[in-house]
Amino acid sequence: MTRGTEHALSEFGATTTSRADLQPVQSVEKALAIVELLMRHGDALPAREIALRIGINRTTTHRLLNSLMRRGWIEKEPHGAAYRISLRHLVLSTLAYQQRDVLNALRPTLKQLSEHSRETVHVGVLDDYHIVHVDKIDSPERVGVSSPIGTRALAHLTALGKAILAVSSAEAVQAYIDHVNRDERGTRLDAVWLRDELERTRERGYSIDDEEDSPGVRCIGAAIVAGSGEPIFAISITGPSGRFTLDRARACAPELTEATSALSRQFGWLAPPARLSRDDPDAVDEHADEMRSRK
Repeated sequence: MTRGTEHALSEFGATTTSRADLQPVQSVEKALAIVELLMRHGDALPAREIALRIGINRTTTHRLLNSLMRRGWIEKEPHGAAYRISLRHLVLSTLAYQQRDVLNALRPTLKQLSEHSRETVHVGVLDDYHIVHVDKIDSPERVGVSSPIGTRALAHLTALGKAILAVSSAEAVQAYIDHVNRDERGTRLDAVWLRDELERTRERGYSIDDEEDSPGVRCIGAAIVAGSGEPIFAISITGPSGRFTLDRARACAPELTEATSALSRQFGWLAPPARLSRDDPDAVDEHADEMRSRK
């Protein structure tokens, strides 16, 4: 054990005796890494692929997979050798959502964003190709911009909608374009423009409605995503364009994107994990592992 590790543990009142003390913790971390990988990937993966992606040897991988199956967290595909998340995980996820008032869970973040930006903060969801405002915190200023809860608008015209479309699948974006051009009377959506706008949104990390939906109103938005990577909400900061200038909007953007990233993690979104350190006793030497498998 390194001196730095000993110091870090002592900060939490832990005793430092030997490396063996950390082995149960390391096993838990590796097991969770497997669960998170399968959640994020979606499709079933064979043990070899799991070992390579996480960075542990195949013996350890099989031991952890067997433990996770005994506990009901993962399952093996019928008539196959690949592993996937089990229904137990889906049931527990559903119960967690049912036991929390989701909008109330968002409100502290909405209030903080409104207090710091001095503008109105909206929450929106995508419903049948339209953005619907489902919650808001009004601007603390005497003059502000606020949309009534229940307001609907085509997604590509709003910062909320652009934020959600930017993290949606290519198929979902194409379905949206097809719907607007086929079913929305008097509206013609330029598919090239929209795809370019969504790419710019992904690059900067937030969307901009620069008076496109309503003259004199400017918004920025960012999406909240679930563990599957699918968007579930978006949050926007909205103000009169004379006060909420592009420079002011850009200054507020980092706090908005940090907030939506934190909320996404609460809803189960997981960033791609770093491979385990090769200092770990179970770290994979891929070449050596491959050679052993051929013997």
